[in-house]
Order: sequence, then C-alpha cells, then structure tokens
Amino acid sequence: MSIFNVLESNIRKSSEDYSQYLSEKKGDILKGSEFMFYSLSNIFKDKDIEEIEIGIVDSSYRGETYDFGIDAVYIVGSNDFIEQIEELEDYNKDTIFKIHIFQFKRGTGISHADLLKLNSGILRVLVNEDICENDNLYFFNRMRSLNEIKNRIFTNFPINNIKVNIHIVFGGLESNIHTERILDDELNNIKHALSNNGYINSEIFITDCQSLINNPSNSEQIVDIVEYQKTFKYITDTEGELKLNGYISIINGKEIAELVRKHQSAIFEANIRDYYKRNDLNSKILETSASPENAKFFWSFNNGLTMTCSKVEEMPGNKYKLHNLQIVNGCQTSNAIYLALKNKERITELEEKIERADELSKIEKEEYEQKKNLQFNDETSLLVKIIETKDEDLIYRITETTNSQTPIKAFSLKANDDSQKHIEKYLADKNINYERRINSLKNKGLRNIVSLQKLFQLYTAQILFKPSQVRTNPRKMFISTYDDVFPAPQVKIINFTLYLIPIKVDFALNKAIKDYTKNNSIDNYRKTLLSNGKYHLGCFLLSSILKGDYNEKGIILKERYIIEELENNYIIHFEDAINNFEKILKANYGIKKESISSSLKKTELDTRIVRYIKNRK
Repeated sequence: MSIFNVLESNIRKSSEDYSQYLSEKKGDILKGSEFMFYSLSNIFKDKDIEEIEIGIVDSSYRGETYDFGIDAVYIVGSNDFIEQIEELEDYNKDTIFKIHIFQFKRGTGISHADLLKLNSGILRVLVNEDICENDNLYFFNRMRSLNEIKNRIFTNFPINNIKVNIHIVFGGLESNIHTERILDDELNNIKHALSNNGYINSEIFITDCQSLINNPSNSEQIVDIVEYQKTFKYITDTEGELKLNGYISIINGKEIAELVRKHQSAIFEANIRDYYKRNDLNSKILETSASPENAKFFWSFNNGLTMTCSKVEEMPGNKYKLHNLQIVNGCQTSNAIYLALKNKERITELEEKIERADELSKIEKEEYEQKKNLQFNDETSLLVKIIETKDEDLIYRITETTNSQTPIKAFSLKANDDSQKHIEKYLADKNINYERRINSLKNKGLRNIVSLQKLFQLYTAQILFKPSQVRTNPRKMFISTYDDVFPAPQVKIINFTLYLIPIKVDFALNKAIKDYTKNNSIDNYRKTLLSNGKYHLGCFLLSSILKGDYNEKGIILKERYIIEELENNYIIHFEDAINNFEKILKANYGIKKESISSSLKKTELDTRIVRYIKNRK
C-alpha cells in the first residue's frame, strides 16, 4: 500500500468522528470536508471538534460563493482558541498570539494558481479586511469578530509576540513543492506580502501526506531545556508506557520564570490555569523571592514544583531537555516568580530613565514604589520534582495527589471529581459518550462525544439561563460557577436529568438547523443568528416544549415527554424558537444583522430571555 493510500484509509476511518457535520455533504464537497476535519483534528488534537468546526470558512463546506483560497481561520493565545474580544483580558504582555490561516487540498498536488489565490486571500483578510457578505456570509461574520480581536491584540500587545502562521495542507509530498521554482517563489511572495504590510513574524507550514500520517500535533507539545544546580536521579529503566523515572533537582527561579514567559498558560494545561492570572494569591511568594535575606532559603520554605514529561534528555552543562513538559503542581509559585522577574525588568527600565535625567510620570512613580521591593532575587532557587512517564492516567493521579490542598482545583482535576464520575456513568447508560478527561474517549475511537466543558456550557445556558454569559466568557464562568453546575454529592444531590436534557436539546438543535437550512431560503439576519446564537436557541427550543413548566422541576417531571418531542417534532419547536428569539432581538436591539454579535454578549439579554420564559403560557 502506498503512503497516499495509507492517508486515504486513515481519513475514511476517521470520517465518522465528524459525521454530524458531514451528513449532508456529497461528492467532491464531502471529500474535501473530510480532509479538512481530519487534518484540523490532528493539528489541534486537544480541541473539541465543535471548536474546530467554527473556524472553517471554506465556501463549499458553508454553501457560500467564494473563500478566496482560505479554508479556515483561527486566533490562538497560549494554545487557546480566542473567539470573543473579552477573552483578551486573560493574557499578559508575554503571551504569544498566533493567527492561523489554512488552505487544504486533498489531492497530491498544489498548483501555482492555488498559491496565487491564497496570497490574494491573505491580503484580503489580513490587510484590506474587505470580505463581502454576499461572497461568503459565514466568512464575513467570522472576520468581523476576529478582526476586532486582531486589532486589539496589535494595539495592546508587543508586535513581536504576534505571529501569522500560514498552513498549506495537502495529500502529496512537500519536497515536490520546493523542487518547482514557480511554487517556491510564490511561497516567498506570500511571506514578503505579509512582511510588507506589517506582519513581521510570519511562517509558512506545509503539512503533507507523511506529516498527517505521523500526527503533526506532536509539534504542539512543549519541549524545553532547564539548567539545574543539583540533581538526584531515580531511574527504573522501564521503557514504553510503563516508564517511570524521577529527577529531584534544585533549579534557579529564573529558569522557571523563563518557562512561564515562553509558554504562558499552556505549560499549566494539566494544572490550575486560573492561578496563572490571579496575582492576589502570590504576594507572600513574591516577597520571599525578592527578599535579600530570605531568597537563598526559598527552596526550603516553598513546597516546590512538580513537572511531568514524556522524555528526559540529559545534556552537557547540567541541563535537561524535557519533552511534552507540564507543570502539574506549583502554578502559583511559578507565576509569582515570573512576576518577580517582570518587576525586576521593569524597575531596570525606570531606573535607566532616571539616569537619563528623564522625569518619571506620576503613574511611573507609583509603579516604581510598588515594585521596587518585589524584584526577583538571583539567589532564589526551587526544589523541582521531574517525573518522566508516558502514562496519562498516572499523570492525572500525580496531578490530583500533589494538588490535594489546593483551594481551587484544576480543570483536569475536575475530571476526577466524584460528581463527574457519576455523570459519566449515568450518561453512558443513556448511550451518550461523556468525555470528562480530554481525549480519553477520542483516543479510544468513540464518536459523538460530549466533553465536560461542553456540558458545562449547555447546563449554564439552559438550566441557569445564562447563554450570553457562557458564550462570552466560558473559561471565567467555569472557574467561578463550576460548583453551581457540578456540586459535590455530599453538598447537593442533583437530578442527572438536568444534564441529560440540555445534551438532548443540543443534539436536536444541530439536526434541526441542518434540516431547516436545507429546506428553506434564509436571509442573512437569520443565517447570522443560527451561526452565533445556538446557546440562546437551546433555551427557546426547550421553552417551546415546556411552555410555563420550563424550570428544573418541570424538566425532571417531563423528561420522557421532552425527549419524545425532540425526536418527533424538533422542527416545529425549532421554528417556534427561532421566530421568538428573532422577535426579541429585533425588538430590543434593532433589525440589522450587524447588531447580533454585540447583542448576544449582553447580560441583559439573558434577563429578557428569563422574563420571556417565565411569562410564557
């Protein structure tokens, strides 16, 4: 079997993972869509398929006229997709932002015309910002939102931290592109066009047949080098999945601060990511790491860090190269030391300004007084436990046990909560694949998966009546309201029907949208509403079924009736939902589709929806 046939076989095997999005596609459109989903789900392996689907703007997939050679667009900050401008509050000046633009070709070749079209499309999207709604309404709406995010990033963050990654993904061999002078020249033209228009950090990635088979997502893993002062090794020499080696090391704090600077919250993926932004928790650690008297004792005062990695390479000069690195305990300490180092750098800048006889502004004087005693001291070192293993279950156990005293658990730790295990079992009995741990079911080949974060959003929208809030700030809401959605069994007994019904509503809503758009001519206002208002529509759809009984008690008592209506009359209830939702939006926020995006973010819209639900007979 040729390498090309291997790729085609892999695509066919994976196509059922995306069946909910491809059921209406046929012929070449189906083949192209399968390739896009296969490629993107491998490149963004840790992302939900629903998150990935949002970024696809391909005109064939969306049923639109043009896409200008661009098939998918994403903005990423510290390994997170950014969909709302409000999410930028979560990032700092050292965050690396990436704008990803994709072109896909399932065939084995890329033509000069393909690259010319891509070059023109990039200029249209990133420079001229002139996508027309009549060409591709979905692309137009997406870029309205992403351009607002992009422009805010360029205004508020260092330009050197903003990268443009152009991805050409195809089923052939990369070497064939570089051997054709005309193609290689056009790749250079794309880079020059970006650079000439201010995008100084750009790179072109060619993902070919071999890369897709070898799983390109490995490139997203964190690989970095740390220098240690002292170390003790415990080596079991076990290879493969059962490997478990330990390294106990004294490492200077600056090494840890630089890891945080480079990788930001991505290095805490298995840990307490909300601590990454919570400066109020770090004052005591900051003071110790800055104290001339106490910094040298820091390693003995502090509990230290725990890191996991899949491979440790010993290097000259007392250094370890760590593959697939994660800090699973000590996020607060790492962040505090990083802040101390940033304080030191800022104080240096201000003192240089004073030496030049430049007067400090009032704000700068206040900043100087605030930070001068909280600067990183070079004698600060930490005790770091490095665990080398490929066993993901073991990593979760290590994360859980080393964070047992943490007041706010990590997202990954939530996966091991008793409440999550109970939900998983209940939903499994209902033939729903609930993935409480990222990729745990996907890696087993299971399909139609509902993730923990997806269930959180559906419950928050439909049961707590906060669709606008959970759409706009899902991460912040997860941190602040997790216990309201998933209370511990000993705190509150919750009827699991309240988890089942939002999932069933979402399934029916997805099906209804497909059937409705296929059988009806829809104006641009309603198209935009369907693309952006699904969390709100879930509330209206459930309201159409329950009328005045839409509350927790009504949902529990009428579980069977709701499910029957969702199976047999979903189109009737969907039409009622979309009509009433549109009526409320137009009555309160205007009739122009341009008003939809901002309207769906308003907390007051949630209040209006609650009022509508409670007054419905």
